[in-house]
Amino acid sequence: MSKLSMRSPWFICICAFLLRVLAIGMVQGAPGKLAHIWESGPEIVNIATAISSHRGFSSPFGIETGPTAWIPPVYPGLLAGIFLIFGQQSVLAAATILIVQAILSSLTCVPLYAIAKRTFDERSAVWSTWAWALFPYEVVLPGLFVWETCLSGFLAVSLCYLLPSECADERWGGIWAGVLWGIAALTNAALLSLMPVFLFSGYRERRMRCKGVATVVLVAVVVICPWTVRNWAVFRTLVPLRSNFGEELWKGNHPGGLGRIEFGIGPADNVAQRERYQQLGEIAYVRQRRWEALQFIRQSPIRYARLVLYRVEYWWFAQGEGAPIFIFYRLLSVLSLTGMALAWRRWRVAGTLPLFGAVVVYPLVYYLTDVYARYRYPIEPFLMVFAGYALSRAFEFRRSKMARA
Repeated sequence: MSKLSMRSPWFICICAFLLRVLAIGMVQGAPGKLAHIWESGPEIVNIATAISSHRGFSSPFGIETGPTAWIPPVYPGLLAGIFLIFGQQSVLAAATILIVQAILSSLTCVPLYAIAKRTFDERSAVWSTWAWALFPYEVVLPGLFVWETCLSGFLAVSLCYLLPSECADERWGGIWAGVLWGIAALTNAALLSLMPVFLFSGYRERRMRCKGVATVVLVAVVVICPWTVRNWAVFRTLVPLRSNFGEELWKGNHPGGLGRIEFGIGPADNVAQRERYQQLGEIAYVRQRRWEALQFIRQSPIRYARLVLYRVEYWWFAQGEGAPIFIFYRLLSVLSLTGMALAWRRWRVAGTLPLFGAVVVYPLVYYLTDVYARYRYPIEPFLMVFAGYALSRAFEFRRSKMARA
């Protein structure tokens, strides 16, 4: 391949896809063994099964419990469409979902390259994009879970690239940007934390005027509203996006807890909690879990502070995870933090503010509630940009040192 093609984001994207498909085969083994993949995302899978069985958006834990807002609607809806075409929880459906996740992870290369080039330079963009394509942790993850993670990452990096542009201040540009924000919120509610960062950076860089910002926000609200109205109609309480915040707060903050997600303590994988959920109903159940978590926080503020500090450490270095793949998770943290330190003096330069803002703001809710390595994935493209900048600077320093020798 020529040097030009090796530096092309689309060539890197194709390489990334081939690697991810190969990883799916290595991780999952023979197609006949794909059946266990449904256990990796039971809430989404169960809701998708209910939708494709014409029972509506309901029953996240595999038993009839009525309507739910435990998960936002976009990804369960996508899976339900795949189930209708290829069969519920079939091997072909599993393969299709994993391939879709591999495509989304690979396509992330294209806006990632554009952001890195716009923010730093072409060399940094090439380093960043190849790092995303080749990093084992990023390669393996799309084939491990049935979850919205890869779609969230693609949406986050696409919104970062598209919104701080002049077209977002035009009427149709603002409308389409708002639609994309609405879809992002209905995919992963945590992505909304990035909206103020990206819109403010666009306004600060004079790429967007107040009218453009208002258009984006208004259209996003309009896109989200039907889901919120549906939740009001079935629950008779305000649930803007999803209902399970109390459960997430409790998972990370309860007596005897580790401070992060533990398996076997929630209704997805605990029979007693599932029966309790069924008996109380979704809203009453999460309210009770929230009350229990808040009681723990009030009674043990020092313990809570330590758990928050632990979650910060876990977010960056996966403290307590022993699998070899987490070596690359930690390596990305080291490289990206190095890149952020090198780029700090440039934070006022156009393009760097949304990257710093995303890395700082997005994890805050996880620091306060609970944390899991997969949760970091949506902002890992931004970490990869900083890592690529660090690698580029290191290469440039080495080359200049050799030239002086």
